[in-house]
Amino acid sequence: MKNNLRYIIPVMLIAGSLLSTMVVQAQRYFNNPLSQYYRDGYLWNPALAGQEGTRVYALLNKSWAGFEGAPKQISLAGDMKMGERSAVGVQFVSDKSGILQRNMGSLSYAYGINFSETDKLSMGLSVSFYKERLDNSAVNQSGQVDEAVKSFNEKGVQFDGDFGIAYEGKQLKLSAAAWNLSNVLKSTENRSADLAIGQVQAAYRFECEEKMSLQPMVAYKMFYKQDNLLTAGVQYEYENVFHAGVFWQSTGNAAGGVGVMLKEYGELNFFYNGANKYGHNKQYEVGLKMKLK
Repeated sequence: MKNNLRYIIPVMLIAGSLLSTMVVQAQRYFNNPLSQYYRDGYLWNPALAGQEGTRVYALLNKSWAGFEGAPKQISLAGDMKMGERSAVGVQFVSDKSGILQRNMGSLSYAYGINFSETDKLSMGLSVSFYKERLDNSAVNQSGQVDEAVKSFNEKGVQFDGDFGIAYEGKQLKLSAAAWNLSNVLKSTENRSADLAIGQVQAAYRFECEEKMSLQPMVAYKMFYKQDNLLTAGVQYEYENVFHAGVFWQSTGNAAGGVGVMLKEYGELNFFYNGANKYGHNKQYEVGLKMKLK
C-alpha cells in the first residue's frame, strides 16, 4: 500500500490543479444537500469515503421551490473500503439551475490511520471532471445563435479537485474539506463566480439508552465573497429503526429530516428546508441509501 500511495497521491494532486472552474461549485450553496451532515458525509468530504463499508446513496434535491428555473440536483454516490486502511468513492451529479445545465463526476481515494479501536484519522483526495452548457432557447428568443453562449457551450470537459481530512473517535467527530483546489492560485479578478472554499464540521454522539443516541452537530461553510454559511443541528437515532433531526442555518432557514432504516439493507430519508429570512429558498430532498455486502 505504501508503494501505491507514492503514485496515487501525486497524480491526484496534479490532476486536481489542472484547470479552473466557473460556476460549478457556486451551486453547492443553492443545492445544499442536508443528507451530508448526518446520513452520508462522503457527499462533501472525500476523507469520509468507506466509513460504513460499501454503500450507494441516491439523492434528489430541489431548491428555491416555487421559482421558475429553480435548481434541481440528482446525484449518485458510491464508496467502499479497500483493505484495512484504504477506501475509494465515486460520485455522479446532474443539476440544472435556470439556463445552466451541469454534469459532473468525481473519483476519490481515502487513507486512514487507526490510533486505537475507536480512534481514526482519515485523509482523502478527489479529482472531479465536469461539463457545463447554457440552454440556447432560454437565453435567445430570436432564434439567432449567441456567440457568447456558443463559446461557453463548446468548452470541453474541465477538471478540479478537493481535499479532506476527518477524525473519528468513539463519540467525537471532526472533519474539514477544501474545495476548488485549482482556484487557490488564482487571483480574485480571475474567478468568474463566487466559489466555495471549503467546510469544517464537528459532531458529538451521546448514548442515551441502549440503541438510542443524540448527536448535536455544527458546520461552517466558507466562500470567497459570499456570506459564509453556519449550520447547527441535532439528530435523534434509534439504531436500525429510524432517525429524526432538526437544523438551523444562518440564512434564517429552519429544516427538519426523518428517515426509516432498513437494518443492514439501507435507509430512506426525507428532508425539508423552510424559507430563509428573505422569504424564499425552500428546499426538498429525498435520499435512498443501499448497503452492499
